[in-house]
Amino acid sequence: MVLVLVVIVVVVGGPRWAWAAEIRTVARTLGEGYMVRVPGPEGQLLSRRRLVQYVNLGVYDLLAPRDRGELRRAHEDGQLRLVTSMRVRHDFGTYQTGADGRAAALVNQIDGRQIDVMFAYLEAENLRGMIDLRAGRQFEMSGLDWYAFDGAWFRVRTPVHLGLEVFGGFQVDGAALFGFPTFEQDGTAGTPADNKRSPMVGAAASVVGLRWFDARLAYRRTFSPLGVNQSVVNDDGSVGLPSAVDQEIVSLSAAARAADGRLSPYVALRYNLGTGRLDDTSAGLQLAFTPKHMLRFMYLRTRPVFDLDSIFNVFNLQAFEDARLVYQVQLGDRWTLAARGQFRFFRDTVTAQLGTTPERKLTVGAGGGATAGFRVRRFSARFDGYGLGGEGGLRVGGNLDTRTMVAWDRVAIDGRVFALRYRDEVTAARQGYSVALQAGVNVQLWRGIHLAVLGEEMFTSFYSQAFRVFGALTADWTLRTGR
Repeated sequence: MVLVLVVIVVVVGGPRWAWAAEIRTVARTLGEGYMVRVPGPEGQLLSRRRLVQYVNLGVYDLLAPRDRGELRRAHEDGQLRLVTSMRVRHDFGTYQTGADGRAAALVNQIDGRQIDVMFAYLEAENLRGMIDLRAGRQFEMSGLDWYAFDGAWFRVRTPVHLGLEVFGGFQVDGAALFGFPTFEQDGTAGTPADNKRSPMVGAAASVVGLRWFDARLAYRRTFSPLGVNQSVVNDDGSVGLPSAVDQEIVSLSAAARAADGRLSPYVALRYNLGTGRLDDTSAGLQLAFTPKHMLRFMYLRTRPVFDLDSIFNVFNLQAFEDARLVYQVQLGDRWTLAARGQFRFFRDTVTAQLGTTPERKLTVGAGGGATAGFRVRRFSARFDGYGLGGEGGLRVGGNLDTRTMVAWDRVAIDGRVFALRYRDEVTAARQGYSVALQAGVNVQLWRGIHLAVLGEEMFTSFYSQAFRVFGALTADWTLRTGR
């Protein structure tokens, strides 16, 4: 395994009293090995031997305290920090080398990247008591909108608990240098459009400084102007990509805590201005009507989302809805029981061009489940059983998880049994079962250093056996240095 530890000594000039900057390094090495069956009559097996190395480095408290008697600068005086994360990964198996032709190009595009910069930014907090900013590579979650960009984010907090934000830069996706492979472009794979540059601008208003309420309303526009993509050579030999708007999104999120925290509602949504429709909605309510009894309601409505220049937008895509109700009760200090009901809603509408009326405008899938949890000083166990039928097919299964702490709580022994029976209502071949047995151990080698190893053997309708092993070595250290 490769363990990369970065130690930086920061010497900051200034007044002659003691203070220190804090440096935190986290190195995490992940290894994974298993087999992948290739679709087709031959049933070829390809090996995956993946090694992933994460290196996180944070330098905090860069500004010295204002007062001589302080070891840390007061929050109201403002502070600076530098936060970075890098990932190095490679597959030593035959997953990539076993592909050829167009398949090889696709595999390399999906999993061929070696180095990813997850985020790297300088952050300022509470400057002059009202200014927050970030500069560099960063990712943002706003309601149900999630994006990454290279640029700057700036917020001014007003005395009336209102924050005004602006941000801008260039969108980061899988085609960018040391990019973010999570954000792949839709409908342009393998074309010159992969190398285009897409500026992004946005603004937001948020509620800040209130412990019982949080909300944010944001607007984001990502576009590809001809001026920054003039050198792109198209498939037909022409030069330059026409200007286009890739994404134009309005997002909203709000959450509250009322009645001393016993009542907690929330809502989040994402509206697509380019298509003129509500793409995603999430809402819920948690009610703790006694210290041991809790009721939770959750609703989700979502549909596939693509860039505005994607060919997939021509297809008729309907939203998927899911609603769940969970009741949880605490029985003493050891037992926790919960029961839940679940409903899935599938809607069909009249087609715009042909005016075809669906056989049923609404079809429903329903199911439920139950959970039991047990916990004592050095042992915990959790059982979960569930079933779901109707529209979308049948899924029935359950799992049992356990953890036992030994050796003065330095070693955790984990075990898991999982079983599933499924049947697709459309394709008869998509039915079968899977049973998996897992065993693992998590050892604290030293303070901040942990080694975890997990093995799984799975039996399915298509595999007589499928063994997988996963390992992780984590080092988490904090150092304070200064003068």
